[in-house]
Parts: sequence; C-alpha cells; structure tokens
Amino acid sequence: MFGLAPKLDVNSITSLAEYLSYSESMTGKYQDRQTVEVSLIPNDTSIDTSFVSKGFCFVCGKNTNFHTDFLYSDPNHVVDGHQIPNWRERVLCERCKLNNRIRASIQFLEQRLRAKRSDSIYITEQYTPLYAHLKTKYASLVGSEYLGEKIPFGQIDEASGVRNESISKLTFPSSSFDYILSFDVFEHVPEYSIALEECFRCLNEGGTLLFSVPFITNSEANLVRARVDDQGGIQHIFEPEYHGDPTSADGCLCFYHFGWEMLDQLQDVGFNQVQAHFFWSKKLGYLGGDQILFSASK
Repeated sequence: MFGLAPKLDVNSITSLAEYLSYSESMTGKYQDRQTVEVSLIPNDTSIDTSFVSKGFCFVCGKNTNFHTDFLYSDPNHVVDGHQIPNWRERVLCERCKLNNRIRASIQFLEQRLRAKRSDSIYITEQYTPLYAHLKTKYASLVGSEYLGEKIPFGQIDEASGVRNESISKLTFPSSSFDYILSFDVFEHVPEYSIALEECFRCLNEGGTLLFSVPFITNSEANLVRARVDDQGGIQHIFEPEYHGDPTSADGCLCFYHFGWEMLDQLQDVGFNQVQAHFFWSKKLGYLGGDQILFSASK
C-alpha cells in the first residue's frame, strides 16, 4: 500500500519557537489551503447539507469520494460567507467510513512509524471504528475503555467484551508494548502527568507513544480548564467543555487544552524524540488547516 498511497508530508516541530518560525513561513500556504477548503463547500448550507470531494484513502488504498457534512460544526465559524464543517471529524471515506483524524492516525502509524503486523500495540479505546480496523491487522492489539468502578481495572466486562483500564493506573506489566496509541484522551485526565508516566512504564525500550490532544499552537503553557479540588469535587475555571464519550451520553469533561510545555513534560518523564507533527492534504482528505499528531519514544 505504501507504494500506492501519496506520502504524508509532515513538518515535525519540537518547541514554540520552532512553530512560530514554521507558521510564519507558511502564511501564503495557509491562505491557499483555506481557499481550497472553502471552494469545496456548497453556497447554501444547513445542518442537513452534505457534499463530496475526491481523493485517495490510505486505509482503502484506492481513490475514493470523501463525504462531508456539518455535524459538530461551529455555527460561528464562517469564512467568506461559508459555514465551515468540522473537517477533522466529518471527512469520511465512502468505502471504509473512517474520518479524517482516524485515517491520518493509521497512515502515520503505518507509513511514518512503520508499525509491523507482529508489533504489540495498546490503544486506549475499544468501542471505536479505529480499534475495529486495527484489530483486523494487528494480532497483538489490546484495547480498553474507562468503565470506572463497574468492574476491577484489567478485567473484561462479560456483557460487552470490553476491557476496563484507567490510563493513570494501567494494569499491564512494565515493558509490555511496542506502541501505545491514545487519541483525545489525556485532556480528560486530571492527573495527566501520571498517565504519561504509566505509558512510559508500559512501553518497551524503543517503543513509541502516538497521541492527539486539543492543542494551542501559539501557547507555551497548558490551559487548565478545570481541576479536582481537595475534597474531590470539580472546580471549573472556564465554562465546562464536554467531548463525546462512547461509554456515556453525558460526554466527558475536558480538563486541559495543551501547550508546548506538554512536550517538556514528556521529556521530564523520560521520553525522547518528542515531536508535534503538522500535516495537511486535500488528496488524502486531511482538511481543516494543520492537523496535529504527537509522538514520543522510550
């Protein structure tokens, strides 16, 4: 598949200073990208509107149609009179039905990190299409969800077949995995630094953590949106923000939007080669300005 798929053109950045230099150099390209994206959007849109753009799906290894609608879009995000879709979540291949961020994560894992079918992989999700896809390719894949106190951590719920894990208290032995994958999870963990330490512990020497989080590209500091107080209650510093949760219709509270200090914190844990990877591709259906993945090696 690597020979057929367009190469993912990635800019790997390690600090705010590097990012600001990169961003300045990309001013013209950013405008060109936005022009391309807006040109795909119909003139008359509503929540029920959908449209199609042509491209290549890395997962399918074929040319495809990408379907986009306005589900989860911000009604206040308008450019040149056009309502902007949630490109990250709603650019779906008509063949595999996987969206922008999922297809990009798979391509990065396979084309950039060169994961092998025999590698041991832990992913911090199990109800999702990404888990289902990876399970067909990686025999040693382990997935889980956070089920709370429903059953002990490390055990599998008999009704659903889902393993219960807390990323802050992983039950796996040290040096268990070649890769740990965690997408949009750390922002929901009040003590996320402990979660980073747990991921480091559970990786094999030379193993890689690949993840995504809400990220403020022009901020050195993390933004703390909420915290747990001494009595175990939630203290909201900003208006509560909830993200989709496959285990609960109530959603999951977001405690952080991260800044570049997160990369320093990963290094403090012991990780090396800590990088933020920026990419965009109309051909591959990775739209919405810079898409970002993070990687860190043990």
